[in-house]
Amino acid sequence: MSEEKLTLGQYFRQERENKGIDLKEIEEITKISAQTLRFLEEDQIDMLPPRAFLRGFLQVISKEFDFDEEELVKYLDETLASHGKQEEQPRRFIPQDKTSLTGMVIVFVIIFVALIIFGFVMKKCSASDAPQSSVDAYALSTCDETPVAWMFDKYPG
Repeated sequence: MSEEKLTLGQYFRQERENKGIDLKEIEEITKISAQTLRFLEEDQIDMLPPRAFLRGFLQVISKEFDFDEEELVKYLDETLASHGKQEEQPRRFIPQDKTSLTGMVIVFVIIFVALIIFGFVMKKCSASDAPQSSVDAYALSTCDETPVAWMFDKYPG
């Protein structure tokens, strides 16, 4: 069988056997379970962790046992492509529907406006100047009252 047609598992097994390393030794040094290594050698792609983890495993094995990391990653990509699994792209924040994003924007705008109004009222309440207009006098007269008392006292019902 030519090297171009090898799968990741076949290539990994061939390299491991050429170096005289058994799976138990790899497991002891890298802490990657022997079962995962068997799945790797048997090309049981569905039983293996996601590509990012596999790549990390292969990097650790390459460093510890002097394997060719580039070749391992090349075989990983080819094997995953032949099994219909492409490299998984990291997901960014993308709202699932635009109505939830619109709703959040509306809520933030309402909160922002409420804070501005609250700040304006507090500024009026803390002003030490004499009221200049009847509206200012009314605002100052309501500053000392609690909001619930203000609602019921000012609006007869």
